Amino acid sequence: MVKTLFNAEGKCKAKTWQEALELLKKGNHDFASGVTTHPERGRETLFAQYLQQYPFAGILSCADSRIVPELVFDVGIGDLFTCRVAGTVLSDAVIGSLEFAVEVLGVPLIIVMGHENCGAFRACLNPELHPNVRGISWQIMPVIEECRSLPGDHLYNSIIANARQVTKQLKTVGPILSPKIASGEIKIIPAYHSLSTGKVTFFDYE
Repeated sequence: MVKTLFNAEGKCKAKTWQEALELLKKGNHDFASGVTTHPERGRETLFAQYLQQYPFAGILSCADSRIVPELVFDVGIGDLFTCRVAGTVLSDAVIGSLEFAVEVLGVPLIIVMGHENCGAFRACLNPELHPNVRGISWQIMPVIEECRSLPGDHLYNSIIANARQVTKQLKTVGPILSPKIASGEIKIIPAYHSLSTGKVTFFDYE
């Protein structure tokens, strides 16, 4: 059974991944529309949660300075369990962190979010910059090559393909995530954040 999640005031925020997704959609709509509420970001919220946290979603996103999940989804302190790494790529540390979010904190939803104009992907597309990002390029370059024959913008296609690939990998790794996905207890969804519009598009969750 999915654990019930509560905010600092003890109010339920999300019982299922569907409810968590709706909260993210609503928050992103407000962000993209310029009508954000900036909820629960004060000192009192931080102090109320110093002994425990109750995030309702996990976010794996790029370390790009323009990507701030709490702002993009208009949520407060303690609402999101975030992992940020250049290129939105996987590592043992990232996998372990997301497993912790699910197993210990009861997070029912993980979003793997690529973004527009990703610098890591642009660097991998540039032969002069490629050697400078070799720590992540070995994961990104195969995706870029696979997308070369696709119609449309190569950078855009590659970023979305990576989000989908990382989502697929997360669904099959370790003893924690796979069984919970199979039972319907959690969901992992790829997404794309447009910097120019602020909107987040979610894929493959129906």
